[in-house]
Amino acid sequence: MAAAAVAAAEITPPLLAPSGRGKGRRPRTGARGSQRTRRSAGEASRGGAGSGNQSSPEPVSHESGLKLETAHSVDETCKILLDIEGTSSITFQTEAAAQAAIEAVTSTMALHSEAAEVQRLCIKGLGKIAAGRNGQNALPTVSHGGAQSTVNAMNNHPSDEEVQEMGCRLLCNLTTFNPECQAIVASVGSVKAVLQAMRGHHTSATVQEAGCQALKEMAAYNAVNQEEIYENGGIQAVLRAMETHAEVPRIQVVGCGVIRNLAACNAEHQEAAVSRGGVQIVLQSMTVHLEDPSVQWAGCWALFCLAVHNAETKIEVAAYGAIRAGLKAMETHRKEPRVQEAGCWLVKELAERIVAGQDKSVLSACIQAGLKALEKFPTEVKVQQAARGALQQLAAHDTEGWVRTACLGRCGRLGRFATMRTLSVIEE
Repeated sequence: MAAAAVAAAEITPPLLAPSGRGKGRRPRTGARGSQRTRRSAGEASRGGAGSGNQSSPEPVSHESGLKLETAHSVDETCKILLDIEGTSSITFQTEAAAQAAIEAVTSTMALHSEAAEVQRLCIKGLGKIAAGRNGQNALPTVSHGGAQSTVNAMNNHPSDEEVQEMGCRLLCNLTTFNPECQAIVASVGSVKAVLQAMRGHHTSATVQEAGCQALKEMAAYNAVNQEEIYENGGIQAVLRAMETHAEVPRIQVVGCGVIRNLAACNAEHQEAAVSRGGVQIVLQSMTVHLEDPSVQWAGCWALFCLAVHNAETKIEVAAYGAIRAGLKAMETHRKEPRVQEAGCWLVKELAERIVAGQDKSVLSACIQAGLKALEKFPTEVKVQQAARGALQQLAAHDTEGWVRTACLGRCGRLGRFATMRTLSVIEE
């Protein structure tokens, strides 16, 4: 498995990259969930929302830990937590103060484990603490029980949609800060908790999106987590989410992200996804959301990862029409470099099937798509690399000179130097 993860990174570094690791992203809880939490907690605290309605929240600096005590009732605890609800993050002057605050919140969660409103507010508070100091509090948050307390809350309130959604989002955000956080988060049962949330709330688009995003980040560059997700039915859960919420583009994007992070260079995972209808579901997503560049980009990458280095799944991916889907994505989003890059990688991986096909118009379209990408984005290194790789692979299987003829035919557009350089690449 470790070798497979390294191989995946060598194919194309951006492929498995988590969306925000090292950037200290602010944890999100979702607008709808946040509004519901303010309402329910406000009722419990008899109107103590305080700063919860600020339109432009600012970080709050604390000299010491939050003043949460075991003597506080649920109402009093909610009032204290609501005081920080309107802030974007909490900054502590010392690491000891941050640790004290984290331990205060996790202790409160344990003390009021049956109070869903306290769990929601505490999860939100942990997210704000973790986001402080540009994410430097993330590791202390997970090291001092933040992730474990979140998983406990999710396990104790399986029917509470808000707890499940907010829990998935916090686990996701804690995972993205660095590999150490990712390992600790996964070690406390987060994978099972997220999958249970998705199974228990399969009709909730917000839970499905948050769950898929968490799985995507847990799987990034981590073979151990990838295996745990696979063994606990992660592929089935993600495909079900994509199929159930086919009209939600964001779920399609993050669902494809989970597939590519699990499947790249892992034959067992590739075959499991393909055998469960993964190719058809991705293609359906690309058809429904043709005008959405993010869905097209994610779909091309998912199809590429289902096929890469696997002769059997490559046949299946091509047979279901992945080539035409990739070409349609590139044609529709000609101005999107990331779509052009992903589409070219897909063409490169399926080049042998494309050349061997009876319909030479598809081969011609693939060649033209690669050449247009080269022409359109001369300064985009990733697009240039992907397009040249696609043309090179097409030429390697082309015994009739279609690729060379097409390159010469576009000499006027590419220019003599670019044409000669492209010809030198495809002839290597």
